[in-house]
Amino acid sequence: MVELKKLLIGGLAATAMLADGAHAFTKYSEMSSNTLGVTTTIDGGACAAGSKAQGGLNSINVAWTGASTTSGNTMMVKLCYDDSELASKPWRKKKDIVNKNKRCKQTVVEADYLKAGITGGSATGNVDIPLPLNIAPAKYFIQVLESDSSGYVRYGDDSSCTFEVVTYDRLPQALVGTMSFFIAFSIIVATAGTMYDYKKQNAAAAQYA
Repeated sequence: MVELKKLLIGGLAATAMLADGAHAFTKYSEMSSNTLGVTTTIDGGACAAGSKAQGGLNSINVAWTGASTTSGNTMMVKLCYDDSELASKPWRKKKDIVNKNKRCKQTVVEADYLKAGITGGSATGNVDIPLPLNIAPAKYFIQVLESDSSGYVRYGDDSSCTFEVVTYDRLPQALVGTMSFFIAFSIIVATAGTMYDYKKQNAAAAQYA
C-alpha cells in the first residue's frame, strides 16, 4: 500500500511537470548570459527606493531591452519580494528553478505572473499594468522573463526600483461622503419619526385625560 501511494504521488508530480511543459525545469543560472534590461515607472513617474504604490489605484509601466527578435516569443512580468521582505520568511528565498521561485509569487491568491502572454519578437518593449487590489502590502521589485517553445530564455530584474505597495482604501472619497450623508440623513429621519410618534401618543392620551 505504501509503495502504491509513492507511485501515485510520483505520477501526480510527473503529470504536473509535464503540464508545465518546457518551462518546468528552466533555471535562472542557465540564462545568466541572456539578461534583459528592465525599467519600471509608477504612473509615469520615476521609480526609486522609497517609492510607494497602491493596489487598485496606481499602474506601473514596465519596459525592457535586449529581448530576442524571434517571432512568437512571449514576455512575462513578475512581482518579486525585495531583500528586506525575506529575513523572517525563509520560504521566500530565491530558488534557481524559475517555476519554484516563491520569491516572485506575491499576491494573496498566489500567482505565477503579474502579467503574462505579452507578445514578444522585438528587442525592446513595454507594457502598462494596473496593480490589482489583492497584492499584499510589502516591498517589491519587477522581474521580466522571455520564453520561446523551449522554455524561458531571458530574464532581467529592475534592481534600481524597489517600491512599496501600501494598503488601499477601496471606497472612493466621493462614495465615503455620500455614505456619510445618508447615515446622517437616516439619523435625522429616525429622530423626527420618534418625536412625531411621541407627540401623537401624548395628543391621544390628552383626549382621555
